[in-house]
Amino acid sequence: MNPLDQAPLVIYTLALTLTPGPSALLIAASGARFGLPRCTPHLAGSLLGWELQLMAAALGTGSAVQRNLTLQMAMQLACTAYLLWMGWRMLVSRPGAKASPPAPLSWQSAAALQLANPKSWLTAIASAGLFLPAAAPVATKGAFLLCAGGAGVTGLATWAVAGAALQRWLCRPSREASLNRAMAASLAVTALWGLYAADYPSALVG
Repeated sequence: MNPLDQAPLVIYTLALTLTPGPSALLIAASGARFGLPRCTPHLAGSLLGWELQLMAAALGTGSAVQRNLTLQMAMQLACTAYLLWMGWRMLVSRPGAKASPPAPLSWQSAAALQLANPKSWLTAIASAGLFLPAAAPVATKGAFLLCAGGAGVTGLATWAVAGAALQRWLCRPSREASLNRAMAASLAVTALWGLYAADYPSALVG
């Protein structure tokens, strides 16, 4: 298989993960607060969740999530509540204190957050629809999982590196407080905008 055949998929996935979003903001905040090495479980969990979504999309079972508006709404509410809670923890954390949040996301929490994000499911389904033929052989599906998964975790790792680069700049408590407020506001806006844009009640009524 020609590796260049997967280039559009890689570029597409990188473009999505390099765009600011809940996962990107969380991993950037984690990198800034805890450093890159301690973010590794977070990245691993996000990759696991993303690969499971891609696998479901490749097998055609991911469309069940897309068709079930009640399930999508439940996942969106859970994801929104978690992001708002994380934003609140950042907002009330004291500059210089390393206890709030107490640690980076575990791989289990990161995977659960990824799986609870309806937009990630829709992205995975769209990726499979665009770049994976319906009757693709196993080798092609494996290449799809490898390339899309690798591009996704690379995009998130870029955010983690960017966050970790801020650690030296955050040596002053006032700067750390400013970053906490900015990240908290960004998470809140992203979470609420995602809930507003989904418009599930109208879809359910219609």
